[in-house]
Amino acid sequence: MNHLPQSEFVSHLIRINLLNASDFDRFIFFHGMMFGSEKKWWGKKGLRGSSHEGLDLCFFANIRNEYFRLDETVNVPMLYDGRVEHITDDFLGQTVITRHFIDDPHQPALLSLCGHLNPDRDLKIGDKIKAGEIFAKIAGFENRKKILLPHLHISLAKPDLLPPANRLEWEFLNTVERDVFIDPLDAIAPKYTIIEYDHDADVSKVFTRCSQVKAAV
Repeated sequence: MNHLPQSEFVSHLIRINLLNASDFDRFIFFHGMMFGSEKKWWGKKGLRGSSHEGLDLCFFANIRNEYFRLDETVNVPMLYDGRVEHITDDFLGQTVITRHFIDDPHQPALLSLCGHLNPDRDLKIGDKIKAGEIFAKIAGFENRKKILLPHLHISLAKPDLLPPANRLEWEFLNTVERDVFIDPLDAIAPKYTIIEYDHDADVSKVFTRCSQVKAAV
């Protein structure tokens, strides 16, 4: 896809969650959070069962290089205008699959798969959602999944290479050819830094919950 349009997702995420209260500057990624990575970024590291089909958003830094993390208070905006095609369980919450029709003759339809969420209670298949509109929160599983912190997973996929969305369960998606997926960085184009994962560090302590900053404002 040579004409993947720029999404305003990052600016929407910052605005609706008051992340500018912490002077948001850039995302922080471990290598294992990146598209195509075969590494884990949690627990005792190691390798994934298949290469990462998306991008994990969790950590960010401010202009003073102080570290923060997204948590279960974070509202999730839609990447592009679209229609909800499927909502399915994942191992940390639920995934909302949305079909986007891009106003570009050179750009075919696009699927976004936003995972590890608590979708809005009234969200249902068939709903049309505008870019930037809130449709979910990040799932709050920190207390029962101590090896992994709450985060947002984003995948982008080519629907013409996949079966209908109601068949897109993660057990299946983990087995498909990786060229079905597109790097979400190309769509959201965030400012970011990649750092090495330190498996001896407690990232829940290194990165302050963003809700603590908002509560202090």
